[in-house]
Amino acid sequence: MGFSGNLKDFPFPDILQVIARERKNGILLVEWKDLIVAYYIKNGQIIFARPVDKITRVYTERSFPDLIKKLRVKEEVIPKILEKYLLSRLDEREGIFSLIFGFIKYKSTEKAPIPIEQLILEAARKLTPMEVKRKISDDMLTFIVTPEGKEIVKKLNLSPVEKAVIEQIDGKKTVAEIRQALYPTKPLDVDKALYGLWSAGIIKRVRRGKRHKPEGLTLDILKRIIDKVKDL
Repeated sequence: MGFSGNLKDFPFPDILQVIARERKNGILLVEWKDLIVAYYIKNGQIIFARPVDKITRVYTERSFPDLIKKLRVKEEVIPKILEKYLLSRLDEREGIFSLIFGFIKYKSTEKAPIPIEQLILEAARKLTPMEVKRKISDDMLTFIVTPEGKEIVKKLNLSPVEKAVIEQIDGKKTVAEIRQALYPTKPLDVDKALYGLWSAGIIKRVRRGKRHKPEGLTLDILKRIIDKVKDL
């Protein structure tokens, strides 16, 4: 159960958003240009990553505790592993991904070294102008901070721009007004922050009657992905 696609069509923040929303166990496989990496997911959090020589090998190792024991990986080095095989690759666009839910078994003690919301923000900072425009496509959008968002930000390392954007979120200011308020910060940097905060569930859009423009291709695709996953 899951879905697959090309990183050129699906920005990484959207893939991570699906993982966070589903809160399931599984594996995200990415065939990068130079290697294949398996990202292990527990309850909607990425807890481990490792390069694999063959995709089929991943499906034969269904016990995560046994895998960690076999690889002799110590818990304290896992953040560095995620840095090497995930965070350092968020600006790459050449790759095919497959998100598979189920089949992997965990213990109850594994922890996420980096919150999924932090990964989403990190990925949003690497977006191209075109990718940002797909979602932040309407200058008249307005946002509010979600109730859970107030707690989420306490465990994250926000950038100065992300902090400044959150301070502007009041349910009234539009995207255009937030950009203006944060000048001389580049509009693209403001939009990246909005994209990341929105995808991470920290802020949400305020719906005020008829939309001026479509929400953007990326969000529409994301909704279809989530509906497809739930039907499986």
